[in-house]
Amino acid sequence: MRLHQSSKFNTGYTIASGGYKPRPRYHFFFIMNINHLITLLPILFLWGCAPAPVSSNRWSIEPISIYDSGDKKGTEIISVQQSTLRAVLSNFESGEVDLLDISRPQHLQRKARFALELDKGEELTSVAFHPSLDLFAAVIDAGNKPGRLEIRSASTGLLIDRVVVGFGPDAVVFSEDGYLAMIANEGEDFLFEPSTKQFFTPEGSISIVRLSKSGHIIRHKNLELADMTYHEGFVITGSGRFMEREIDWNVDGIISKKMDFDGNGVIEKKKVSLGHFEGREVFGTETKGEQKILIPIKTHSPALLEPEYISISPDASKAYVTLQEDDAVAVVDLINELVISYYGLGATRHKTDARYEGWVKFDQLMTGLREPDGITTVANGRYFVTADEGDTDSDSSLPAEGQPISGGRSVSVFDAATGTLLGDTGNQLDEFALANKV
Repeated sequence: MRLHQSSKFNTGYTIASGGYKPRPRYHFFFIMNINHLITLLPILFLWGCAPAPVSSNRWSIEPISIYDSGDKKGTEIISVQQSTLRAVLSNFESGEVDLLDISRPQHLQRKARFALELDKGEELTSVAFHPSLDLFAAVIDAGNKPGRLEIRSASTGLLIDRVVVGFGPDAVVFSEDGYLAMIANEGEDFLFEPSTKQFFTPEGSISIVRLSKSGHIIRHKNLELADMTYHEGFVITGSGRFMEREIDWNVDGIISKKMDFDGNGVIEKKKVSLGHFEGREVFGTETKGEQKILIPIKTHSPALLEPEYISISPDASKAYVTLQEDDAVAVVDLINELVISYYGLGATRHKTDARYEGWVKFDQLMTGLREPDGITTVANGRYFVTADEGDTDSDSSLPAEGQPISGGRSVSVFDAATGTLLGDTGNQLDEFALANKV
């Protein structure tokens, strides 16, 4: 699952990516001026789950400019170097990185475009600007082989150093001092063995990379994840919760959008049993084909723990890693380079509009596993904050008895030392969007 990042820099403007926003041809991002953000966020967090009135004059978002990459699709991750007001912007479709001058937000300039010359089947999944050096990091997903981290010059794009990391690297971040890079190796690709009708996937991992003063790689370590099936706080649902994955089921080298899974000559809107993963049935919907094969989530084995994004504490002593599909965060001790804790994030409960009936009315109560995507630390590492998106498929838009839906649709705040929930935004984001016709 790829991430959409936003990076705030010291002019008071925010840069926000828009890789999947609706526009006919190009992908782009906005630079926006956000007023009163600092006063708004504590109010949201203190209100917690309770519904709150939305006042349109509390804050505002002002579009400043738009950068158009010119690509049909794939423009995705942006990272800003605050000291120089430059940014790197990735495109996973073309395998290119744009270097931007954002010092004058009204007049964005692309200073360079670097082709990373990826091999067939490889994909550029994330970039990060070094906090002080003329360098950026890029991570490359190599499919069914371990991926790699590349350190490149931000002026020329030339390769400075590289190292092999885990399977499916999906995000890279630097520590504030620049001596550490971390990679979330999601390991989300699934393969199918027709002879045994078994699905399998490499395990996710977390890479710690130590850097020199010049930004060269000194050493690295991959941290494995534990089996969390019976860990306190992790939610095990009885049925109806699946990960949607692209899988080449018929092993023809193509991901088909529609597939006659049962071979009766007709493509129907029905689920068909395709095989097994960890002893449980895997299903495919013929009208969705190989693009959305349903992998059951009924354990929290290492194969299903998929690191998504990372936040490093300001003093670089700890890191917090989202495990989105498992509704959890892993805590890494960076001094001893160990995973020391797992926090199950539980569910949020608030009003939603789940019925398509021609108008918006928040009159249904939803219970949703948070399933965090993005994460950051605040207050000098005392708290971590998650963006609760959801990345699994449920059988219904509203939960059956005792069955939460996927994704909290909220922002949540936790005590970093204990994992205790301090509050979330409930449905305030939905309320605000409706009030401002977003």
